[in-house]
Amino acid sequence: MNGHKERLMVLDMLAEGKITADEAEELFKAMEETPEEKAASTATEFVPGLSHLSHLASLASPISPLSPESPISPLAPEAPGANNARTRALLSALKDAGISHVTMSDLQEMKIHNLTADYVIEMKALGIEPDGIGEWIHLRMNDVSSRFVRDLRNAGITNLGVDEIIELCQQGVSAKFVKALAELGIKDLDVDQLVELSNHGVSPKYIAEMRAVGLTDLNVDELIELGNHDVSPKFVAEMRALGFNDLDVDNLVELSNHDVSPKFVAELRSLGLKDFDIDDLVELSDHDVSPRYIAEMRAVGLKDLDIDELIELRNHDVTPDYIGAMYSLGFKDLDADELSELRNHDVTPDFVAAMREVGLKDIAIDELIDLRNQGVTPGYVRGLVEAGLKDLDSDGLEELKIHNVSAKFVREIYEMGFKDVDVEELVELQIHHVTPRFIRDVRNKLGDDLTLEQILNIRLHGIDEDLMEELKAAGIKVKL
Repeated sequence: MNGHKERLMVLDMLAEGKITADEAEELFKAMEETPEEKAASTATEFVPGLSHLSHLASLASPISPLSPESPISPLAPEAPGANNARTRALLSALKDAGISHVTMSDLQEMKIHNLTADYVIEMKALGIEPDGIGEWIHLRMNDVSSRFVRDLRNAGITNLGVDEIIELCQQGVSAKFVKALAELGIKDLDVDQLVELSNHGVSPKYIAEMRAVGLTDLNVDELIELGNHDVSPKFVAEMRALGFNDLDVDNLVELSNHDVSPKFVAELRSLGLKDFDIDDLVELSDHDVSPRYIAEMRAVGLKDLDIDELIELRNHDVTPDYIGAMYSLGFKDLDADELSELRNHDVTPDFVAAMREVGLKDIAIDELIDLRNQGVTPGYVRGLVEAGLKDLDSDGLEELKIHNVSAKFVREIYEMGFKDVDVEELVELQIHHVTPRFIRDVRNKLGDDLTLEQILNIRLHGIDEDLMEELKAAGIKVKL
């Protein structure tokens, strides 16, 4: 059995609770005795206080040499008993810190994360009292040094728990940061506030610059909100230079959130827009009413638009190009409401031009909107005209479209010889399902001299005696 295995046996017994930390320390001392010291002692002598561990007597005897058949790789040179000494020192320091029981897994973790006796002693001297070995290891895992804790204490941050110290270390909250805040009069902050300030880029320099531009009474929450929304001292200074001297935190955050820049405000003023408030600026920016858009609208003739009208036009995608095209079609006196209404109902310059091509020359804005709403297309109008309908107006076209009177229906009615049928009659025929097929069937029975009114009457009332008498009086032969 070599020295390494012997030490592991002792550590296993310590981890299993079979021996105490003091007894483990005595065993480590015994294993470090020189051959001369061991020869001087009797073969049956044991470490004081460990007589109940007689089965470990062999641990104190010289290690037998290895056989030639069992070569081992050379290890890095280490002072005799150095590892045992470090372990004893660590166990002793932990015992002084109130921890008398550790497991084998704990020992392995402490070695991996370099938890040393010096570290335990220094942290204990600083008043750090971790609750169990797990918190000691957690401190080392997060690179919390004794210097970090000492600097925090010197900066006035005391009475911190292990989790709070670790959080400050993880979030990069340094003693220098805390001291600089204190110099600005910002003291007595808790861990959450320090972390929030650091995470949102609220540095002592940022706070000092904010104060320099006039924001002297900001509390921690307000500073965090401004930093979180990228409100810079430069932004505040430029807005103040434009006359916005009374902006509070909510105003500044809202302007920044909606991309209202000092440049945006200055360009609006250069166009003559001066009487606007924060809400106006936010609305203009939100609806993409840029200074360029305003200038282009003025160039096509809309010079006196107020903020509400500009927003309405932009919301309905009324562009300078759209207005120019409508002007070229003769619509020169359109106001913001009319332009928005036309665009909202998809009355495009192409639609207007196409309607004029099929005969609707003098059509008004309201009529164009109504036709668009009813689905009356230039193609629909062209088909009706080609079928024989003349002098169509917007009201007639709407009626025909609403009652699904198609160009094919009109053409078939005309081809049957009914040449003078107007829009109202066509609509009535369609409403009562007087189809070309129905007309042919009636003619086959009653002859071809029936009028549309008589055919409609047959559809509504059937063939009765009064109708028969009427037909005979008119000289129409009924085929029965």
